[in-house]
Amino acid sequence: MAKRIGNVAVERAAPEPRPLSEQQRRGRHFLAVYVALVSLATVIFVALAVLVRTEDVIANFDAPIAIAIQSIQLPVVSWVLVHMSDLGFSPYDVICVIVIGGTLFALRLRLEAVVVIASTLIAGELGTLAKDLVQRARPTSNFVHIAAHLADFSFPSGHVIFATVLFGTTMWVVWVTWESSPVRNLALAFLAVPILLMGPSRVYLGEHWPTDVLGAYCLGAIWVAVTIEALLVFKPRAGKWWQGRSNRPSWAGF
Repeated sequence: MAKRIGNVAVERAAPEPRPLSEQQRRGRHFLAVYVALVSLATVIFVALAVLVRTEDVIANFDAPIAIAIQSIQLPVVSWVLVHMSDLGFSPYDVICVIVIGGTLFALRLRLEAVVVIASTLIAGELGTLAKDLVQRARPTSNFVHIAAHLADFSFPSGHVIFATVLFGTTMWVVWVTWESSPVRNLALAFLAVPILLMGPSRVYLGEHWPTDVLGAYCLGAIWVAVTIEALLVFKPRAGKWWQGRSNRPSWAGF
């Protein structure tokens, strides 16, 4: 671009682009990984919804893995796997929702409390809709030991969707709200336990196939991503009382 001074035209250099800050670079990297993982979860869920209707999946994949998981005989591990599923049955599922929602509300995370509860309820309905569409039968005693015979369809696991959405979304809220500390890290580890163990628990009890669990983790992860996007959109636009505690500075611009 030229600028005229008197009768002399002086060439003015274009301003150099400002380098990205460390936060911007980390934000873009996080966004790329985030989109890739959500896309992968979507592809896997759709593929499983088609493949689980074939008998080959049971014989070649589900049954061997289920038998291996059910072969675990360590007393403490067995007890944990048996009782972890209790969190997904009434009244324990209601208690979990009330405790997490009430705790978030008491910590001035009021909007997060309402969104987490609503998201968990909606996720349950999505899981039921997926079951009705796929119509996969529950495991049978021909392949695995069955702790209890359940009447509804098998794919995807409602227990796993429940745990992934409720505890997974709460993990994200804790992560972006509090600075790193031993207390925060302990809370994150505590919330991760039911997510990680609910899937093996459902297979250990013979009430779901491994692919039911894998599909539920994928659908749950997709719905957690949807919930996170809803929170990022609604929180800056909510009233001060609903906003309550703000996100950490590194997340304020997201």
